Amino acid sequence: MFAALSFGAVASAAQRGVVQGVSVKPNPVAAGAPVTVTATGTNPCGPVFVDWGDGTAITYAIYNLPVTQTHAFAAGGRFTVVAKGMGNCDGEVRTTLDVKPPPSPPPPPPPPEPREKIARVDMTPSPARVRQPVDIVVAGKGPCAFTVDFGDGNTREESGALPRTIRHTYAVPDTYVVIVRPDPPCAGKFTQKLTVTDANAAAELSGVTVSPVRAVAGQAVTIDVTGKGACQYSIDFGDGNADSRSRDLPDRVRHTYPAPDRYTISVAAEPPCIGSARATLVVRPRR
Repeated sequence: MFAALSFGAVASAAQRGVVQGVSVKPNPVAAGAPVTVTATGTNPCGPVFVDWGDGTAITYAIYNLPVTQTHAFAAGGRFTVVAKGMGNCDGEVRTTLDVKPPPSPPPPPPPPEPREKIARVDMTPSPARVRQPVDIVVAGKGPCAFTVDFGDGNTREESGALPRTIRHTYAVPDTYVVIVRPDPPCAGKFTQKLTVTDANAAAELSGVTVSPVRAVAGQAVTIDVTGKGACQYSIDFGDGNADSRSRDLPDRVRHTYPAPDRYTISVAAEPPCIGSARATLVVRPRR
């Protein structure tokens, strides 16, 4: 009888638990949200080691299974979670966990609109003439300090409430790049071209053509005004519409005729530009 009791005590002392299963919930889970791992098996079972797969590994001091612990993952990805028995507990099991990456941060708000800003630069006349003044109007909002580079080697600094008008005279015919540069906190840089012609050169309007010469109602046609030099001229489209333009010739205009008919397009130069011309256009009904 003594021998039997001794054998039972030895068997009880030698009994060991086994970690047999591990589960994670929820799966998948969003990064930053808590996830629960549960290790199951047979008892007795001493400490259980859990490797979460993201660099975090903890030995949890327990005495019996099941054991449940929580953890949060900072980044997205697929992780292998391992549970391993320690001390008087054997067994190692693993499972995978899908972690969704955190949502992208919202875009930063747009920078505030500057209180002082150049919004537009107008030059009159354009084209300009040599030795005749050109008005450069700098429009916008708020007081503004800026520099005007006239493109001919001359610059001018201005400061004050917008709009402001700067007058300049060019001595040589050419095409100039005019740059308006604001000084902070004023914003809005502008770069524009200005053509300056010789006042003594004769500007002439020599002709007008239309393409196609036979169009369909509602179809846009192209009107080419030929000639040379800077010319202000009027154009009568023949359908009750007219326009006045100031351009370097040759010039191109687009126009749409909504109704079928035969139209006469007339262009006439205004002094000191000379010349006039006509063209005929047939507009057919739309089928």
